[in-house]
Amino acid sequence: MKTGVYSWPAEPSPIAVPWPSDLEKVEITPAAQNQDGAMQAATLESALETAACLWEAVLTLRDHPATDPDAIALALAIRETCNAVGTADVRLTVVSWASAVEAAWSAVADSYDLCFDWDFVPDWIIDHIDWSDLAHPTIRPEPVPQDPDPAATNEPVAAPPPSLQPSADERN
Repeated sequence: MKTGVYSWPAEPSPIAVPWPSDLEKVEITPAAQNQDGAMQAATLESALETAACLWEAVLTLRDHPATDPDAIALALAIRETCNAVGTADVRLTVVSWASAVEAAWSAVADSYDLCFDWDFVPDWIIDHIDWSDLAHPTIRPEPVPQDPDPAATNEPVAAPPPSLQPSADERN
C-alpha cells in the first residue's frame, strides 16, 4: 500500500447520493404553504424523529446493556446482526419499523406516563423485535387472543349450519 498518495473514491451514483445542484432544484415552499403540505411535513418530521429514536435505542441496547442476562443477550444479538449484515443494513431495517412504533404509541400515548424516546421505544424494541434470524430482525406478530377452553364453558365449539345437520331420519 502506498503512503502519502490520495486518490479520490469513485463518484457515487446520482440516484444514491444527489449532488447539491440537484437539491437546489427541489422547491419546498409550495408544499409548506397549504394545509396538506404542512400536514405532510409534520407527518414526515414525526416519522423521521421516530426513526432516529429507534436507531438511538438500538445503539443503546447494543452498546450499553443493563447488567441482567436478557439485556446482555439482546446486546449480543444486535451486535451479531450488525456484524452479519452490516450496520447500514440494520439501520435501514430499524427505520422501517417507524410506522409500527408510531401506531403502537398512538394506542397508548394518552395513558403512558414515561417518555417516548427513552422509555417507550426501547421497551417496544425489547418486546416486539425478534433478533433470532441474524440477517433479518423482524417485528414479532401480535399474539392471537386465545379463546377460553370450550370444555370449561360446556358450550359447543361450533354448531354446524342447518344445511349440514343430519335430518331426523339420518339421526335414527
